[in-house]
Amino acid sequence: MLIHILYSEPASVIAAVFCSLIVAGLLKGIIGVGMPIVALPLLSLFIDVKSAVMLLSMPLIFSNVPQALEGGKTGQCLMQLTPVILGMIPGLFLGVHVLLALDASVAEIIAGLVVMGVGGITLLAPKLQLQSRLVLPTGITFGFFGGILGAITAMPGPLVFIFLLAKGLRGKAFTKEASLYLVVSAGFLAILLTASRQFNWLDVAVSTAAMLPVVLGMYAGQHMRDKIAPETFEKLVLIAVIAAGAELLRHGFFSS
Repeated sequence: MLIHILYSEPASVIAAVFCSLIVAGLLKGIIGVGMPIVALPLLSLFIDVKSAVMLLSMPLIFSNVPQALEGGKTGQCLMQLTPVILGMIPGLFLGVHVLLALDASVAEIIAGLVVMGVGGITLLAPKLQLQSRLVLPTGITFGFFGGILGAITAMPGPLVFIFLLAKGLRGKAFTKEASLYLVVSAGFLAILLTASRQFNWLDVAVSTAAMLPVVLGMYAGQHMRDKIAPETFEKLVLIAVIAAGAELLRHGFFSS
């Protein structure tokens, strides 16, 4: 499907997709997270949601590997993610089935609602505190719904991020566990999508090549980090994301 886009779409669409990935990488470089939150609504203005999810699968993996490995003890960190992964796997299976079966306009409506919801939740940044006895069932639950949303919208992180914050993780500990989760979930997503009839290994190659504009954006963002207050930039981006989600909703309703 991604190969078909490369051959069938005009150069202006390919350039717009390239620029969208740069902008998403820019956010990743400045605040360390949030690449798909920006990338999905931008990409969906130019290509269908299913293709956008596949395109983002490999950049999600590679852009988070350095943070996932930082500081060592990655195996221990993976064990701590066990409840989330147990819920994530069936969630991804269900989510991929739903994504591939959806009509394009319905996928846009669901993606728009999720984008607006994720943007709103992140913007309000709820402060939750989880008791230790609730970590296992809550982790499985958040992992399951995170897997579904990850498959449908390429955003597996926000729900699980709320769970990690509720566990009390902050700073580097939060970044490492969150990044490792994104690597694992995006890896499973890429495998499931490639195993379907709608995508193949050529699409994986295109998705891998999409890492180039993301890296360019991340490089620029890292150099801008000291010049822009991350909190201010993040809020502006999230407001723009909510607006983009509304546009996805509008386009989905009027094209259905």
